[in-house]
Amino acid sequence: MKTIYRHPLLVVGIVCFCLMSVAQQSSQPSSGTKAPQSFTRTAAPDPALPPISMLTRLLVLTPEQEQKVRQLFAEHNKSYGELFQQKLSPNERQTKLRDLRKKLQKNLETILTPQQMQKLRRLDPEAMLVDRLTVALRLTEEQSQQLLEVLREQSAGIRAIEKEASEKGWSEQQKKEKLAELRKQIDERVNKILTPEQQQKLKQLLQGEGVPATVPPKDNQPTPP
Repeated sequence: MKTIYRHPLLVVGIVCFCLMSVAQQSSQPSSGTKAPQSFTRTAAPDPALPPISMLTRLLVLTPEQEQKVRQLFAEHNKSYGELFQQKLSPNERQTKLRDLRKKLQKNLETILTPQQMQKLRRLDPEAMLVDRLTVALRLTEEQSQQLLEVLREQSAGIRAIEKEASEKGWSEQQKKEKLAELRKQIDERVNKILTPEQQQKLKQLLQGEGVPATVPPKDNQPTPP
């Protein structure tokens, strides 16, 4: 039986949803200083949605397709926000959320060509993110590989937490605490991979547009290995 994590949009978005903050943890922000931002995206809009700029670039969307996808995502995010305002049990919310994303999937199939849908299903979210980070942070081949391994382990950890939460009926707070523990572990591992300069660059990216995967590389930037 397929799990929700087989959904192509959710698979792409799940990395963006619970990805780590890689700010330098050895230095605490002083009073009045804004704390470093995190990769973690909050409940609105739906964090499972990949950036439209990413879809436009990777799937080579036409202007008409891009406009339709933007409208579709806007409608989905509105329903998503309304869903999280309802008083539901975790299992009820998960069921409704799954149905909402299935509806999005069907609507998306009316916009994209079969070839684009096939490519979307084959996208490797962790590899895509590392590809963007490799360009933005000028990672070495060894760093890219190490980061890719960490992100894939994190995705597996998220799936394990979600499964255990569903099976044991955890509260949202319990699940949030487990995810926070996972993010902390990932933060520490990523900080060991990146140099201080790269950590600072990533911090700047997070304080700007957010996940650097949304920013296509410029022509004069080196291509990733």
